[in-house]
Amino acid sequence: MIALRMLFTLSLMALLLTSCAKDEQKFANEPEKEYQQAIADLKAGKYADVDLHLSKFSAKYPYSKHATQAELLRIFAAYKNKEFVLSETLSKEFINHHPSHASVDYAKYMLAMSYYRERLAPEKDQTMTHNAIDAFERLIREHPNSQYADDAKSHLQRLVDALAKHELTVGKFYYDKARYVAASNRFLEIVKSYQTSASIEEALYYLASSYHRMGLKKDAREIAILLQHNYPKSSWAPKTNPYL
Repeated sequence: MIALRMLFTLSLMALLLTSCAKDEQKFANEPEKEYQQAIADLKAGKYADVDLHLSKFSAKYPYSKHATQAELLRIFAAYKNKEFVLSETLSKEFINHHPSHASVDYAKYMLAMSYYRERLAPEKDQTMTHNAIDAFERLIREHPNSQYADDAKSHLQRLVDALAKHELTVGKFYYDKARYVAASNRFLEIVKSYQTSASIEEALYYLASSYHRMGLKKDAREIAILLQHNYPKSSWAPKTNPYL
């Protein structure tokens, strides 16, 4: 009787173990299936579906070999789907949760690119432009050898040029209205903050001219000398001769 019970118990245990093994195998296959489905959707351009498949992936499968890669994939899908606020948020989360991850430079790049795209929205002010500049500068500073560094530098220069051009436009508006104090402040901002911009030579000329019209002859002369010394071939340099 005891032997019969033992046989029954062993049979039941074997059945349970077999069942558990099947469940474990099924569970092990689930994250792989979901991840591969997300890859397929990505290749098909179904970026919203990728987000749907991966939105809870890391929470469901925290020990999956695809957990962190899924987070990066979701950032890319959100960006490609033009959900730039979402890609910004996801990038920040990845950077905060995985500061030492081998691909954290990619997350920082995507954060900067999200800001870069967000700035184009009609309702946005210059805040996103400044955010993008800060994010690109952080990537370049913290990951100078990153494969994304050169692209970041190109985007950074475009942003600097855009801000400088904006300051120049506003400064010239004040200049034409004979509001030389307000104008000089705009031109001075370009000289101080956007020295690598394409607007720097014109800004120096208008700054010298603004000082001259305000009666600040010494300041006008110093700016004229600076323009002619640093940019001798500039078409704006000869125009400052009267201020020397």
